[in-house]
Amino acid sequence: MTSHDHQPPLAAPLGPTAVKLRLAMYVALGVLVVLNFFILPHDPHFGIDGWPGFWAVFGVVVAVGLGRLAKGAAHTFLGQDEDFYQRREPKPAPAEPVAAAHGAHGHGGH
Repeated sequence: MTSHDHQPPLAAPLGPTAVKLRLAMYVALGVLVVLNFFILPHDPHFGIDGWPGFWAVFGVVVAVGLGRLAKGAAHTFLGQDEDFYQRREPKPAPAEPVAAAHGAHGHGGH
């Protein structure tokens, strides 16, 4: 590995406030899942949605899936090579309009 192969980290390290907020979020999500064992859905429609913690797992799986889908779509449709604009050849100058050959006002000198 040479000095040119070193890449910067993808994200900066989290500060103490961000770490506390992340921990608080995980605790809150854990409490909600535990409460779901005691407070069951009133009328589950598909059977599986009556399982404790189903909606928490479903939400995380769908959020991660949508994030990956959006990243893939952005990479596919928006991503360009680094030299994309340099590779394009300049367009030729447009041809002179026909009206300009007949005079400034297009009357043809009549």
